[in-house]
Amino acid sequence: MRIHNSYQYDVIVVGGGQAALAAAISAKEEGSAVALITKGKAGLGGSSVISDGVHSTIFSPGDSPEIFCQDMIAGGKGLSDRRLAEILAEECTNRVNELESKYGIPQQLERKVSTPGHSFPRRSYAPGGVGRNVTRPMREYAQSAGIDFFEQSSIVDLIKGDTGIVGAFVQNEEGMQAFYAGSVILATGGFGGLYASSDNPRDVSGEAIGMAWRHGAVLRDMEFIQFYPYRLQHPANLDVMTRIFGKGAILLNQNNERFMESFPRKELETRDIISYEMFKQHKVLLDFSSVAGADLEHDSPLLYRTLKKGYQGEYIMSPVQHYCMGGIKTDEYGRTNLPGLYACGECSGGLHGANRLGGGSLTEALVFGKRTGYMATKESKDRIGIAAEQEFAVEADEAAASDFNEQEVIKAIKTIMWTKAGIERTSQSLLEAANELDTLADQLEKEKGIAALQLHDKVRAAWAAAHSASVRKESRGAHKLLDFREQSSDWELTISVLGKELFFTKQGETIKGVDASANHSV
Repeated sequence: MRIHNSYQYDVIVVGGGQAALAAAISAKEEGSAVALITKGKAGLGGSSVISDGVHSTIFSPGDSPEIFCQDMIAGGKGLSDRRLAEILAEECTNRVNELESKYGIPQQLERKVSTPGHSFPRRSYAPGGVGRNVTRPMREYAQSAGIDFFEQSSIVDLIKGDTGIVGAFVQNEEGMQAFYAGSVILATGGFGGLYASSDNPRDVSGEAIGMAWRHGAVLRDMEFIQFYPYRLQHPANLDVMTRIFGKGAILLNQNNERFMESFPRKELETRDIISYEMFKQHKVLLDFSSVAGADLEHDSPLLYRTLKKGYQGEYIMSPVQHYCMGGIKTDEYGRTNLPGLYACGECSGGLHGANRLGGGSLTEALVFGKRTGYMATKESKDRIGIAAEQEFAVEADEAAASDFNEQEVIKAIKTIMWTKAGIERTSQSLLEAANELDTLADQLEKEKGIAALQLHDKVRAAWAAAHSASVRKESRGAHKLLDFREQSSDWELTISVLGKELFFTKQGETIKGVDASANHSV
């Protein structure tokens, strides 16, 4: 396929959310020429923009990085990468403080209510609890710093040379573009858009994870999918802010029973517990009649607006797919096992283990976005120019005819993932999902078109999740099995995917021959 334009940068960042912006800004400030490539508009699309703008930081008397780290390890049911958890706990406060000191984003601290899984209050809110109030100022900062934006541009494939990843092929309205760089950072989000019921944007669809896998990157923890319990489905579709459950809101079943009554933290248990208990009910009703009007308006403004419109009926809640704990395996600087390729944010895996604590994803984006941009710059210098000396071609053909209907394939993936790899799973349903997705991916692999290649990579991300889940014979964190209801000490193992093989490692172990930092030394 003809390449319309070629570009040379020190570092290219693929993605447009908070992790991508943090990585791009970090790389630029380290002296790199940086391009940021995103499907939509940087800072105005993806999961970060529609989030509640919540970060975790240490400000409570008696709190410490050590306690925070232990909370993450406990929340991740022992599978979190301890080094990553230590780094986030140690660096989160400085990174969150920079939101105000560096980007001019005022922060509001929740000093009374501890988020589920946290030993102390740690929540720091952006104005109005809206994610775009963080990402928009970061976008403006990135632009003023001289980062080149390539928006409305979709990655088609990584460029792999003799020395590793040396760039990416990108498609936009001008045609196919080749971006050559010493370092490529993927910050593209998870694959929540591949679930039939999700609060993720549809374009968060996992193709970069599948693409990295196709080129030999290791994936880890792919079986752990977080389902978010605090989602109102009727009379409006919106997130209910967690804070109101510390101020009188409760959940009831169809018999008006408070089904979380027997749990120590009741409606403030961790998300995996609440989602599963909600799933077992015929109907879940939100009762916020005991929440003071001023608290409701302040703590959950979207719910307050719905109430003020005069609605008097039932408020029905239902959990939705929310976050992917797993992704591309990285070290503490975002390095993958492929030289030249880095990842940060939700497309990476390792920090959260079997379940993520609230306020963790955006904090991760700031902490590891900065670290990844730093290391990508440091290691890019000896690889710059290597790509330009070689010839590369896009294997896919834009004009190739296809026998598949893209929308029908996406619909099929969503149905498989929700019904067979959703909140409640069985070993058999997961095996069926993995086999169906594997067959679908093999069929798409035979196609020659760009759309088929991108769809193939989405399917492979979903397949890796189902495949990993199908072999974990226990319930742990967000992974709930009907046929293995208990957590087992025999399964305190991380499952990694490399090609079609699965690897099982204990805390601190590496897969022989694919250590990230060793493969990135220059």
